[in-house]
Amino acid sequence: MIVLGINGGFRQGYQDVSACLIKDGVVIAAIEEERLSRVKYSAGRLPHLSVLEVLKIAGTSINDVDIVAYHGSTWEPEIEDRVKQYFLSHFGYSPAIRRYHHHNCHAAGTFYSSGFDEALILTIDNSGDGISTQIAVGKGQHIEVIKRFERPNSLGLFYSLCTQFCGFVKDSDEYKLMGLSAYGDKTKYDFSWLISFEKEELILDTSYIHTVGPKAPSLHRDEMIFNDLFASRMGLSRRLPHEQIAQAYKDIAASAQYHLENIVVQLTKYYLQKAGQKNLCTAGGVALNCLMNQRLMNELPVDGFFVQPASSDAGISMGAAWLASAEAGIKPVAPNDAFLGNEFSNDEIKGVLDICQIKYEKVGDPAEVAAELLAQDKVIGWFQGRMEFGPRALGNRSILANPATSDIQSLVNRKIKFREGFRPFGASVLEEDAGECFEGKFAIAPYMTVTYQTRKDKIEQLEGVTHIDGSCRIQTVNQKQNKLYYDLLVHLKRETGIGVCLNTSFNLKYEPIVCTPQQAVATFYASGLDALVIGNFVIFKQ
Repeated sequence: MIVLGINGGFRQGYQDVSACLIKDGVVIAAIEEERLSRVKYSAGRLPHLSVLEVLKIAGTSINDVDIVAYHGSTWEPEIEDRVKQYFLSHFGYSPAIRRYHHHNCHAAGTFYSSGFDEALILTIDNSGDGISTQIAVGKGQHIEVIKRFERPNSLGLFYSLCTQFCGFVKDSDEYKLMGLSAYGDKTKYDFSWLISFEKEELILDTSYIHTVGPKAPSLHRDEMIFNDLFASRMGLSRRLPHEQIAQAYKDIAASAQYHLENIVVQLTKYYLQKAGQKNLCTAGGVALNCLMNQRLMNELPVDGFFVQPASSDAGISMGAAWLASAEAGIKPVAPNDAFLGNEFSNDEIKGVLDICQIKYEKVGDPAEVAAELLAQDKVIGWFQGRMEFGPRALGNRSILANPATSDIQSLVNRKIKFREGFRPFGASVLEEDAGECFEGKFAIAPYMTVTYQTRKDKIEQLEGVTHIDGSCRIQTVNQKQNKLYYDLLVHLKRETGIGVCLNTSFNLKYEPIVCTPQQAVATFYASGLDALVIGNFVIFKQ
């Protein structure tokens, strides 16, 4: 049975457009539309290029697809006909359309990916199908919802509000607020008057926000969530995007982050005990908050903790496809990794380099060459294998650097990523060495979704990936998941004495992660990168 899961919609608020193809419960391919369209988030669209791409990767056609699985179970009935017409007009054929609840898709995407037999499932975002937070329990193939919180009682909305007030863009820049929070006083502002969790209810005081009706779409990202009463309560106005970040906004970021963490820890602990569960799975946009995840991991009485690597709405396509599979009695199979996108052969890469008249050197072991360059304090683009599904580069579409290089964080932010200087970077570390470098409850963290604390005796060697609060978002790497990248870290350890590198996504500010060799070459020449290791080819700037 072949199921095509899709995410997107006809309104601007539906973003993170994606497609996922699952055959007999196994994920064959998953990709985000933005990687192909080059339009960040591809908001207000249904997937077209990504559907074509997953079909191409699978070596099949739309006519072989049995079901198209979609979210929006609470939307108007005619939506199924609109989606059918979309497929007819774009692909010439429409399989049967089935819709599932937005948060059930999130829940399926994380639970079936986790490999757990049982778990509490927390899905948390701004809202989807009218729900902002859902608590469910997964057992085998069955998922049972035990509690839902309706919009506008939303932690995602609260965090987006604070993101906007600090001068960033909602539904886009929440990770900036998270990074900025390390520079502020978390006790400066008490947000319990705005949102709280009491007596099993999550309650947001709507007198401080602009509300929309139950069936109306969420506010556009350029519209302000907060109103004048909120600004008056805070005692200052919104920071304009071009203005310097005053300490007050750093304190707001810190306080908002702390309040979010406290509520989610309190809420999750309560439902873990109530449901009698020892494993925890999370998904939804808020689940990409790595600092919050660190506290969930370390403070809750759990034996297992899993965060869906594509926790944003991009993961809806995978969850929806799995729900359709499970409904048909087919057992979902957890992927071994997040490398579910397209890939390019050396011949294809060489063809691009020749067309672009680029001088290159072909090497036998790109991992060894890359490690030597990193040991020489070069910053490189690294383009290998299948592209990652989700917002994190995990060693196939990455920018890499030596974390011990003096001022490397500032250099990469300023000359390569062209982004704010307060933004931290993640680290890739050999799985067997992670405990020697970083502190956290669980030794394995392959998807860069949780922050750990850098061990004090390693901070000097890992200064470039250690944030001002001593934290680092890590990715543990083993041979099974990514042998070439693992080999790079082994070579790097021989060169420098430590198997850790700075790893950030291969893209520039405002751009999606590179997908093709052409995009990798364009980004290389449009930035301060020293070298590009693409397939078995190495390129230097003349």
